[in-house]
This record gives sequence, C-alpha cells and structure tokens, in this order.
Amino acid sequence: MSVRKRIKRKKEHILYSLILENQIKRDVFKDITIIHNCLSEVSFENLDISSSLLSTKLDIPLIINAMTGGFEESYYINKALAEVAKEKNIALAVGSQKIAFKYKNARQSFEVVRKIYKEGIIFANLGTDCTIEQAKKAVDMIGANALQLHLNVPQELFMKEGRRDFRGTLQKIQEIAANLDVPVIVKEVGFGIAMEEAKKLVNLGIKIIDIGGYGGTNFIKIEGMRRNIRTFKFAKWGIPTAISLIEVLSAVEGKADVIASGGIKDGLDVAKALALGAKACGIAGPILYKLYKHGKKSVLKYIDDIIYELKLTLAMAGANNLKELSERPIYIGGNTNKWLKFRGIY
Repeated sequence: MSVRKRIKRKKEHILYSLILENQIKRDVFKDITIIHNCLSEVSFENLDISSSLLSTKLDIPLIINAMTGGFEESYYINKALAEVAKEKNIALAVGSQKIAFKYKNARQSFEVVRKIYKEGIIFANLGTDCTIEQAKKAVDMIGANALQLHLNVPQELFMKEGRRDFRGTLQKIQEIAANLDVPVIVKEVGFGIAMEEAKKLVNLGIKIIDIGGYGGTNFIKIEGMRRNIRTFKFAKWGIPTAISLIEVLSAVEGKADVIASGGIKDGLDVAKALALGAKACGIAGPILYKLYKHGKKSVLKYIDDIIYELKLTLAMAGANNLKELSERPIYIGGNTNKWLKFRGIY
C-alpha cells in the first residue's frame, strides 16, 4: 500500500472514531459490584494506588493506550498526549509505527513522545505481521519500555486493503518476544481475548496481555464507515471487556500481568478492573475525544477525575492499596455471570 493511502486511512480512523464515540454506551462493568465495607478504616490522603507491570512500577495504574501516529496532525495529538502523560506520570502507548518504515517523515510523530516524556513509560506498537528487525526499530525509535503487538483480525477482514492471511501469528509473537530486550505486550484492539488463547500466549512466554475487550471503540464499524458498507450483523462481535478480563485472569493464573482495556470510562470502571485482578487499565477513545473537543486541559481534568474516583472506591471498600482492593469480595451478575458459569469459570 502507498504511503498516501496509509495516511488517508489513519486520518479516517481518527475521524470515524470521534463520530462513533458519542454512540458508545461504555457500561462494560455494569455486572460487577465491589462489596461495600461499612467498617472502612483507611486514610483517604494516604491511599496507595501504585501498581506494576513485571518489574516496572506504575505510580498510577493507567495507560493512555495506542491511538495514532504517522501524519502531520498525529504529531500534535501525540505531542499533547505525551505532555499529559508527563504531567500525570502515567504510561503512554503510540499507534502503529509501521508507516514510519516506509515514510521517514512519519517518524517525528512518534519520536516526539520520547522527546517530551524523557523519563516516562512508553510503549511502541506494531502488528503481528512485523519482522524482528522492524520490532527492534520500533522500540529504538522511541526508546520504548515495551512493545505492544496488536491483534486485529476482525478489523483487517473488514478493511478493504486489510490482511487476509494470518498464518504463523503465534510463531511470529514467540520469535519477536524472544529477540527483544524489552517485554512484549500482546494487545487486542476491541474484540477481547478468550482463556484458550490466553493460555497459548502464556505458553509462548508472554508476560503481559492487554485484553482489549468489546465495549469501546469498534473497528468493524469504523471500517464499515470507511467503505460505506453495512456491518450491523457483526457490530456486536467480540468478548465483552469484563468477561474477557476474567477469562484471561483465570487462564494465566498469575503467570502474566493483565491490562484491562475496551470501553473503560471512569475511576469506578478502573477500580472494578483492578479489583478483579488487572494490573493496569488502558483508555484511548474518551481521551482522544476530549482532546479534540475541549483541549489538553480537559484531558488533564478527566485523568484527575479518574484518579479521584479510584481513590473514592478504595476508601469505600476499606482498601488501603490495590492489593487489598483485589482481596475484597465482588458480586458478578447479569450476562457476565451466565457466560462465566457456561464457561466453567464462575
């Protein structure tokens, strides 16, 4: 595909994701309830919300997840996101860097994040069709602390110019993970990961999995809008975020750290994901929307609100830290309960 067409596609992804954001309900943890603790004895000012991914400490368990890069407008998006990440001391992932291998001018839209966020935690990003050499270049390009390898089979299938051959994916993941000096994060982009595939990833030696569940940005719908075709038959394809999170956690049994993403909207959602056992939460769509509509200050306030709501939840659950939160009893109802019972998990 030509560079020109890649840039056009990236611009369209941004445009249609912003249009769809208003239509997303974002209630992915509606079936999850953290049991209230009426005898809470915490000090709100001393609550510890720090977490970790492998040996990397996260002062705040949030990740500004992969969005974009590779064209002029994305330079300013990534610059603003890096400034937000730096001010709030949270992790940041860039969008797919593949375009930077064919178009040198695209590099600066990715490199800007490290120029601004010099000491921060930054994740590189590529698809599983990349080579080992490309994976190394992507990491070096931004001095990344880890590489996200994204899984997006439904998106590729609905994309007119997308891939149709996914053979060798597991082998590619294994080879890349074995040849990088930084951890590999295997990440879905909105269709979830089931326990069977999570087990395969752990068996390959993958130590971090981002579930990318159904309930947030929908790339089947986005690709349908790009092609002006109807996709309603597959509009609900995927594993809902809460279900995918529980499936993956049950499968990895502590052998890999799990990131929750896909439709997460606020501090209560973050708290529920962490209470279930996630180590961190990734958010993309709402941040991009707020940045476009209201500017960087709106994003900063949004993150402050998430942190405050997370702490409120800890205090009401009687948890001084995220470990204690994960030990608090949880009620699982609705369709999530039915699904997990059918799958023999709950």
